[in-house]
Amino acid sequence: MRVTKEGSSILVLLMLCACVERYYPEEDKSLTGTLVINAALTNIAGNQTIQISRSDGLLSPEFIAESSCVVELENLDGDIISFSESTPGYYSGIIPEGYMEYGDQYMLRVITSDGNIYISDYSQLNAPTSIDRIYYELETIPGDDPELSTEGIRFYIDFQVDADLSEYMRWELVETYEFHNPDYEGFIYSFDRVLRPLPDSLDDRQCWISGHVNAIFTLDATNISDPSYTHMPLHFVSNETQRLSYGYSLLVRQHSQDQASFWYWDELKKNSYEQSGLYDRLPSLTPSNISNADDPDERILGFFGVSGVTEERFFVSEVQGLKKYDVKFCYPSPERPRFRFLSLSDLPVYVSNAYDPETGNAHSGQTVLECLDCRVRKGSSGEAPDFWPLD
Repeated sequence: MRVTKEGSSILVLLMLCACVERYYPEEDKSLTGTLVINAALTNIAGNQTIQISRSDGLLSPEFIAESSCVVELENLDGDIISFSESTPGYYSGIIPEGYMEYGDQYMLRVITSDGNIYISDYSQLNAPTSIDRIYYELETIPGDDPELSTEGIRFYIDFQVDADLSEYMRWELVETYEFHNPDYEGFIYSFDRVLRPLPDSLDDRQCWISGHVNAIFTLDATNISDPSYTHMPLHFVSNETQRLSYGYSLLVRQHSQDQASFWYWDELKKNSYEQSGLYDRLPSLTPSNISNADDPDERILGFFGVSGVTEERFFVSEVQGLKKYDVKFCYPSPERPRFRFLSLSDLPVYVSNAYDPETGNAHSGQTVLECLDCRVRKGSSGEAPDFWPLD
């Protein structure tokens, strides 16, 4: 039987969507306090960031910044770019034009505040390959019950494979979508013990929310002879959220990597399968290419790698044939708060008046600030990004 690239993509997709028993790994207490270095740098000149922290467990990690480090990027000629701490645990450096050259190799050096020196393996910078097309198709993911199937769209990409540039591919996705809170009348009960209308400074119902897509997409193209690869599946967006209601943007970054970087990300993908919050979780099961110069047995988490990247942005305004999100959210609680019994630690309390179109009744009850001011939602802004199309 001959399987085309399109067919193999669908086959892999079906395998990934098959029902599996969710795996909850046991907490490895020995990892607490382990140094974590995440340094994925690219060929793009300008500001780039390296994250350095200490682990706080696998199942419910908290970011513990590793501050006051000396962080240096070095090429084979000994040219060094220094990174300085911009915010706790985040180190920024300006990569000048001409420093990152295709075919060159780079290494990372980190000196912590206690004097320990950590050095990475060398990583080779491969030239980026071109993106031909980004598009989406309607898709329905079946559930255990036919009535519980999920409708939405899946993104796909067509791109070029060049054995002389790179055959190890990774895709990084960043989504941005317009979000509207329901138009409920809002109130605040604060420390003066008076219920007042929500001030304009806390009332913003239209926002734009951005964030990484919590999934890894990789491809080993070493056995692909056709230079044009089509119908590579990327992520799925359900219509059971607001993401597709008012406008959706997907930034696709296509990374051309060396083999060691590919193995790391591919292994991380396997270890992260069925676990949410990829960018917030600890890559504890994936070997690192960073070691302590004086104690090679010390366990380090994270990875250093460089890649050539091509990026392209795709917009979705309205999806023909897809039912729009029509699910109630942020509906106030059934009961109004009993204000006189609230302690200072309970304040402030937010209340909203909601109209139920199904019953025609109005209802007043307790709510949360994010249901009145969408700017407090994670990754949210009250201003449209510069790339957002005008109405």
